[in-house]
Amino acid sequence: MSGGVLIRCDGSHQLGLGHVVRCVALARELGSRHGRQAVFAMRSDRLGMDLVREAGFPVLEAPAAAGFDYVSWLAAAAESAQADTLVLDVRDELSLAHLRALRTRAPLRLAAIEDVTDRRLAADDVFYPPVPQAAPLEWPAFAGRVHIGWEWVLLRPEFAAEPQRSPNYPPVVLVTMGGSDPGGLTLTAARGLARAKGPLECVVLAGPGFRDEAALARILGSFRHPVQVVRSGDVRAQMIAADFAVLSFGVTAYEAAACALPAIHVCLTEDHALSSSAMARAGMAVSLGLAANVETVRLAEAIGEMLANEVGRGAMSACARSLVDGRGTERIARVIAAGRLSRRPSADSAPR
Repeated sequence: MSGGVLIRCDGSHQLGLGHVVRCVALARELGSRHGRQAVFAMRSDRLGMDLVREAGFPVLEAPAAAGFDYVSWLAAAAESAQADTLVLDVRDELSLAHLRALRTRAPLRLAAIEDVTDRRLAADDVFYPPVPQAAPLEWPAFAGRVHIGWEWVLLRPEFAAEPQRSPNYPPVVLVTMGGSDPGGLTLTAARGLARAKGPLECVVLAGPGFRDEAALARILGSFRHPVQVVRSGDVRAQMIAADFAVLSFGVTAYEAAACALPAIHVCLTEDHALSSSAMARAGMAVSLGLAANVETVRLAEAIGEMLANEVGRGAMSACARSLVDGRGTERIARVIAAGRLSRRPSADSAPR
């Protein structure tokens, strides 16, 4: 068997669970198709760690003591996992200097997922959707390979299956804000839907980390539309059963695209709003930008416009699936498993 893979990611109520969910998908793909055993190195928190363990993967937790030494922890974790590859999908203080120091202690290949910090310069392979943040990046002394395109979106394998869709009457609107909804955007969407003119039916998909049940129940109590709250189940099936979605930008937005599901995006951060704009420009979704700036009336209007435009929804659906085919995990795993340490970028994947 080839060497192991150490995956560094986190998931919590505050961070959300998208990075953990997609890394678990990558771990499964590496194991099932390439014989590469994955181990997770995680710092927070129990919600994300439990999700990984429930998926059957070991978790090496960071020590909680003061004076945390990032390099020593990762070096020890790589040794424990018998890893020859480190996959990074983090948004913390891990730096380029840390990674350079790590490589003097452990001969690791590095793969980075959607990383716009300078630590990407230590990687052998870096993967991005074609978001605006990736285009202007500079690559001084970089000797790895950059992969940019919708084909590199990392999703669970079930999203590779061709969606079989049929319209509903009245249209079904799905609200889904990821596994934990750290910004309370489910409530934002519910307020907008409460003011939207039907006819419509609504399904609210509340993830395992959702904590605003009482507030949601108060809003739904004034609904004029049929509504169902779902706390668990098959996310893909819910997406295929709906006619369009109101969702928070993140992994959920890409899942919807792979399901050919038209979507209205509300965004928790400016960075998310920028990434969402790429999907809107491509014709996959409508982006309302930063959620803090979206008034309830504007969201209700956007929902009404989507309800009234069946032809537009059809075009958006076809566009989304043509660009996000759900097979990015296969492609990324194939690159990682190949273990190529070429330090010269190829013509089709060189930084640009």
